Amino acid sequence: MPFKEFASRLVSLPYEMIFKERMSNDVIDLAMGTSHAAIGTLFGALITFVFTILAARILGPANFGNFNLISVIGAIFGLSMGLSVLPMILYASRAGDDSEQTRIISTAYIQIALLTAASVIILVLLSSPLSKILGISITLYLFAVVCAVTTTFFGLTLNSFRIFFKMKTFSVLNAAQSVVVLLVFLAFISSDMRSWQSAAYSLFISYIAISLISLVYLRKYITLRFDRFWSKRIVHYIQFAIPGSIAGACMGVDRILLNIFRTTATVGIYSAYFLPSITVALMLWTIVNAAFFPFASRSRDKGSILVKINKAAPYVAISLVPLFVLVERIAFFFYGRQYQFSWEIAFFFALAAISYFFYQWYSYLLASEGPRGAQVNARSSIIAFVVLFSLDVVLIPLIGILGAILTLIAAYLIGAFYLTLHRQTLDGSLAEAPPTLSGDR
Repeated sequence: MPFKEFASRLVSLPYEMIFKERMSNDVIDLAMGTSHAAIGTLFGALITFVFTILAARILGPANFGNFNLISVIGAIFGLSMGLSVLPMILYASRAGDDSEQTRIISTAYIQIALLTAASVIILVLLSSPLSKILGISITLYLFAVVCAVTTTFFGLTLNSFRIFFKMKTFSVLNAAQSVVVLLVFLAFISSDMRSWQSAAYSLFISYIAISLISLVYLRKYITLRFDRFWSKRIVHYIQFAIPGSIAGACMGVDRILLNIFRTTATVGIYSAYFLPSITVALMLWTIVNAAFFPFASRSRDKGSILVKINKAAPYVAISLVPLFVLVERIAFFFYGRQYQFSWEIAFFFALAAISYFFYQWYSYLLASEGPRGAQVNARSSIIAFVVLFSLDVVLIPLIGILGAILTLIAAYLIGAFYLTLHRQTLDGSLAEAPPTLSGDR
């Protein structure tokens, strides 16, 4: 049986049960793109899971906490570097021909290169005061800067394949990154390099290697041609999105505050729960969104997509919450005795994971609308961050990890609720191209 027919039959039964209608050709194309992304992402997630288990077990809570601080702070630093990625996908997905796509992609790449260079210079110059504010050493700070650069480079090149709906290539390269990070980490461990630096170097090398491979595939779409028209369109989108992007990137402040009010080992234990729950939710969302955002960007009727999301929400929640708890329990079995497991905390992390999943779903649907949706997204992200930060500074000193995860649930749910209040933004939306998909299926 051909893969397309198999995937269609696999998805059609639950789809028809939930939505009481047959799958259209557009939905089948979306399911196909999602299934291709799922194959590579699930394989990559399995390898990443092994890497995470080994890192947590070998490094111990304190070193594992340092490694996760690098990732969290790197995500915050990387915000200013990758601002053009989302509008690049949005506008290039709608482009009418290869020439226009090349102009959009090339312009976005040049913008990101300039933003990255400027950001690195500023971050290095401010390294002393910022490292003190964040409560970390200069060494950790500089590693976070490198993490920001390599993550931006990887995200830019890999997400470029989504523009052309090349889900097979996207999934293969995504999985390859996970394989590289594990192999490099094992090489370091075999050489008796058992510190957080070995995990960080492994991550950096994997990002750089896959980014360079991606550039080879994308070379015909990347030139030194800078298009002022598309630069203005991208900057226009960024102007509305940047407040929310800043707030969204700073959602990792919970681990920074845990490090300030508690210990680095506490950050490691928190991350041990976070990775098999919220990171798994992120993995699942990555699978869905690989095809969903380009599809929604092209769709003429985003309101109907929102209706389908709301209908599917209870079924998704009932299915995923037990899964998250199970994955957390399995992870802690392999972490070893250094990490004590709590069913109560695991359950709340599962609730946070499903809250995060739906928050992202609503957020990206609105983002696909363009600048209007970006404005709503920005406000929701700011609200979520204010809730997170204000509750964290109160609850973390009192109840530690439990306070941090309860705060995270509240932040995601309030942010998602705000997005649903602005669903009229999607009503009667018209995209510049019909919702048809093509690529290397």
